[in-house]
Amino acid sequence: MEEKWIKHYSSRQKILLVGEGDFSFSACLATAFGSATNMVATSLDSKGHFRVSEGNKFVILEMLNEGGEVHVAHRDDHPYKKWKLEEVGSEAGLCLKEKVVFSKSDYPGYNNVRGGLIRSSQTFPLKESFTFKFCLGHKIQISIS
Repeated sequence: MEEKWIKHYSSRQKILLVGEGDFSFSACLATAFGSATNMVATSLDSKGHFRVSEGNKFVILEMLNEGGEVHVAHRDDHPYKKWKLEEVGSEAGLCLKEKVVFSKSDYPGYNNVRGGLIRSSQTFPLKESFTFKFCLGHKIQISIS
């Protein structure tokens, strides 16, 4: 099968999507790839899910292949900056490889909706949104594009 790409994602990658909300992001990728056989998507979305403590490693690390990445699409302005994603990633043994501007227009069919119970079907402003790309291993230079 021919490899197909949409932004950072390939039909040949194994992709786990966490906190998918209405599953429109995974649907967008599946449409672009012509299949969803390389993806697992969940709707679990909570701040606590991303916190890591010593001895309670991020489960995803056990699933991450050599050269694999953890991508977190997130706003990087107030109050979301308080989540300290880079620090959380570091605590989990990950290094920030790249921070790329997230543009909704790159993902046809994606709807940014709130998670949780309150106003869960409403959209929200994406403002300063980025995809934080984390990897295992040595700290490398961060490029912001």
